[in-house]
Amino acid sequence: MKLKLLFTTAILAISTLGLLAQDKKRKEIGFIVGLQRSNLDYNQITTMNVSEEAKSNIGGSFFLNSRLIGHFITLRTELGFYSKGGTYKSTAPGVPDETNLSYVAAPALLLQTKIGFLKAYAGPQLGFLITAKSKTGNVESDVKAAFKTTELSGIIGAEMNLPLRLMAGVRYNFGISNINEIAQGTSRPGMYMLYVGLRLRK
Repeated sequence: MKLKLLFTTAILAISTLGLLAQDKKRKEIGFIVGLQRSNLDYNQITTMNVSEEAKSNIGGSFFLNSRLIGHFITLRTELGFYSKGGTYKSTAPGVPDETNLSYVAAPALLLQTKIGFLKAYAGPQLGFLITAKSKTGNVESDVKAAFKTTELSGIIGAEMNLPLRLMAGVRYNFGISNINEIAQGTSRPGMYMLYVGLRLRK
C-alpha cells in the first residue's frame, strides 16, 4: 500500500515539476528521503495516565527550487509522502499500542536563503490524510474517522550541498491545526526529519 502511494506521489510530483520547470537557469529539481521521528501530541494524554513515545517512519518528497533574488532567496516547492504517529504505554483499557497516520503533502511553499555553506528555509505545508491505523497487540484498526482529512503545519530546516549533486539536511515539522476529529481532545503533531537527497538538475 505504501509503495503504491509513493509511486502515485512520484508521478504527480514529476508531472508538476515538469510543468513548472521552464527556465532551466533558475530552476533546481531533486528529491529527498529520510528518517522521521514523530508524535501526535495529544493534550489529553496526561489526564488518561498514558505515556506517548515518538514513532519512526521513512518519508520523502520531490522538490523544485526557483531562484527569486540571485542565489540568496529561493522559493522551494515540495510534493511528497510522510507519516506521523506515536507509541503508547498504559494500563487503561482501550488504549492502542501505536497509531500511524499517512499523508500526501501538497506543495510546501518554503522561502530558502543561504547562510554560509548552509541553506535555511521555512514555510507552511498542507497535508492530505490517506490512511490512519491503530494497532493493539496483533489487531490493526482503521481510525481514519477520528482524524481530520487535512493538516496545516509549518516547516523549518537547513541543508547543505555535497559532492556529486548529493545533499543532506534536517527539518522540524510542527502542527498548526488540530487534526483530532474528536471534540474532547486536540492533537498537533510534531516531526523531526534527518534526510539525504539528490539534485537531479541544477
